[in-house]
Amino acid sequence: MKYIVRYENFNESKGISDSCEKITNSIWNDIENDIINSKSSKFIFDIDESDFKCKNIILNYNISDGDDNICDARTILKESKIIDGYLTNVIIDINIISNEYDDEFIYYIKSVLLHELLHIFQHYNILSGNKFRPESFSIGSIIPQLRNVVKTKYGSYILDILYYSLSHELSAQIHQYYLYKINHRYYKRIFDIRDLIDGFKTKKLEKDEESDLVLIKKHIVGSIGYFTSNKNYKYDIENSIWNESDIYIFLNKFKKLLEYKVKWINKKINLVDNKIKDMKIIKYDENTTLPHDWKLYDLSIRNSFIRENLSDPSNIEFV
Repeated sequence: MKYIVRYENFNESKGISDSCEKITNSIWNDIENDIINSKSSKFIFDIDESDFKCKNIILNYNISDGDDNICDARTILKESKIIDGYLTNVIIDINIISNEYDDEFIYYIKSVLLHELLHIFQHYNILSGNKFRPESFSIGSIIPQLRNVVKTKYGSYILDILYYSLSHELSAQIHQYYLYKINHRYYKRIFDIRDLIDGFKTKKLEKDEESDLVLIKKHIVGSIGYFTSNKNYKYDIENSIWNESDIYIFLNKFKKLLEYKVKWINKKINLVDNKIKDMKIIKYDENTTLPHDWKLYDLSIRNSFIRENLSDPSNIEFV
């Protein structure tokens, strides 16, 4: 199948492509030896699938020793553009701190690489389909810059909640959950993210916290406005929670938005669980499993087949 899971509430792309898994496995064959031997390096590759085309993606993997196994990554798409049908100017940075390369950690490193490829796939679909840049990607692009200017813990807390609740981040996490589940592994991160979002707390803000929140809202609106030329979309943004002047009304609306995200996560987890479950269950009432040749259901033909192939006619009396 072309798409593993479809997301009807996800605007950034039609779904998640099998191509991303194919590419991940191909890349892994070239870099696995370097990673296991703690050798930092750079790998350049192309993608030429029917639904996903890129040229000269630069993958930097930086490896160091440490007390824990940690892997994080970021994909830089700021300068990317479509040239002759191919996405160009894309960089993936993966940072790995390793204590021991056990099977679980190696699988996790591969899943991080897949996660970044999913974002590139989503971005390719946006640009190649001539769509405006969605809110989720616009907000995601401004969050790293905002982290450098917020001054309070609550401001950082808002940015963390916001980042993990972005549609394109959640879709990639759900896909990760699918891959772990189908390989009989437990993917804890999606549940940690759900609990983080579900546990969002509003509070009476101090002056500095309120200033941070005003700053965050202002720059998110600016980022969305900068990246989209769609007039109707801009009108929607102008009337969204990001332009709510009352901080406490904004926080309450933001909380309701997060409550919706939690329901979305649970719905998609159930969708994946049921999909995997259905693969292992034979449904006898599925008409689509019946042959198109209905003559096979003619009892006289079936009896004839039994007489000729399965039974000794001398021992059976047919009525």
